[in-house]
Amino acid sequence: MGIVERAVQEAQAHAQAQAEAKAGGPAAATARAEPAASLRTTPLEPVPPVARSLDDTSLTARDLKAIVHLDVEQLRRAGRLPSAEMATQTDEEIRRIKWPLLNAIAGRNGLPPARNNVVLVTSALPGEGKTFTSLNLALSIVRDRELRVVLVDGDVARPGLTPTLGLEGQPGLVDALEDTAHDVGLVTYQTDVEGLFFVPAGKWHPHAPEFLAGSRMPEIIEALSRRVGRGVIILDSPPLLSTNEAQVATRYAGQVLLVVRADVTPQQAVLDAVALVDKAARVSAVLNASQAPVLSRYYGQHHYGYGYGYGEGHGRQDRTGTGDVDRG
Repeated sequence: MGIVERAVQEAQAHAQAQAEAKAGGPAAATARAEPAASLRTTPLEPVPPVARSLDDTSLTARDLKAIVHLDVEQLRRAGRLPSAEMATQTDEEIRRIKWPLLNAIAGRNGLPPARNNVVLVTSALPGEGKTFTSLNLALSIVRDRELRVVLVDGDVARPGLTPTLGLEGQPGLVDALEDTAHDVGLVTYQTDVEGLFFVPAGKWHPHAPEFLAGSRMPEIIEALSRRVGRGVIILDSPPLLSTNEAQVATRYAGQVLLVVRADVTPQQAVLDAVALVDKAARVSAVLNASQAPVLSRYYGQHHYGYGYGYGEGHGRQDRTGTGDVDRG
């Protein structure tokens, strides 16, 4: 059983216990239960949030308009999660990716501390697997229980998770960027995975790319950073070579995770993408959808950890590796 299945089961058990306590017994809770056959949003009842070991004063019920339900099978069909057969191996690989990121945020193991708790996940070109990496990384981090994660769909021109989670056309990041009076908490959604929150891309706007590159964006990032406390913000960014705003967005991140698709992404595209990343950000690379012989070569040269996984829009279930990027 993978990270997502365990997290959803735990969240559902917690929700059922709350419903029984409020209604006076298991029968009333069962009668009120709804099937989770598809992705949907439901009104959030004004109940206290689950207590977590966090040093923050935010992400309370007053911030959250709805609960977003994660349908595991739907996410698998959309290429956002690995198949059931690959779930355990993917869990292991994502752990190898998350630990260096968390250690840098905390300044552990001799690593230079990251400048903030923002991890920007991007790629050189579309279709490399950045959204798959973003979601699975977020689900892995919240398994630590002491950390919350706010996952932000920052690819406003071509949203990935927003339509998959049934929030297309709903207020989100673009709305908060356009209206300075629009608090980001109003577009922060709770999910039924404990500790995981989501900010959708928002309603389409012709000037959305300019908004992402504007002066309002660092204010939004700072507000989310305060709200998540000791947690992590994961920003699913546009590809670096596809839009100008992706390059600007790297200024707000402490760490940049560059997803590279093996045997697909041209080497020069990777070099050009790395050159666009803000110099103050620590850059790591994920080698995605690599066959074992290719990974062995990369592992020997660059000390990549490895496991299994596949990227968005692709069915290959091959190896994935990760490692730091030397920018000279």
